[in-house]
Amino acid sequence: MKNFEIVVNERVIEAINYILKINPNLNKALLAESIGIKPAKFSEILNKRMAAGMDIIQKLCSDYAISANWLITGEGEMCRQIDDNSVETNDKISRLITILEETLKEKDKQIEKLMSIIEQGK
Repeated sequence: MKNFEIVVNERVIEAINYILKINPNLNKALLAESIGIKPAKFSEILNKRMAAGMDIIQKLCSDYAISANWLITGEGEMCRQIDDNSVETNDKISRLITILEETLKEKDKQIEKLMSIIEQGK
């Protein structure tokens, strides 16, 4: 990575860690899914083996109110001020709820399978 990419990627990682910190119900896998990348690629970015692309930067800015100016230049605040009733915020919340619901359904199916296996073993 070039020096500029390294600096921007460090701010991307800082933003991701901030997002995870302020959203206790959000984990790395869910965040990766919500910004449209596979967990393996997400891990590569967090471990500084790959630079975040503009698609990821755009999603962090649009979906999580991260300041593009801060990500690119390091100037200003990390987070943009947004209206809590904005369409942008509501869309982000709706997408996260959908992801959480899908994850819970998947976990419920796994629990049902395990319970079935346990019952068969009795």
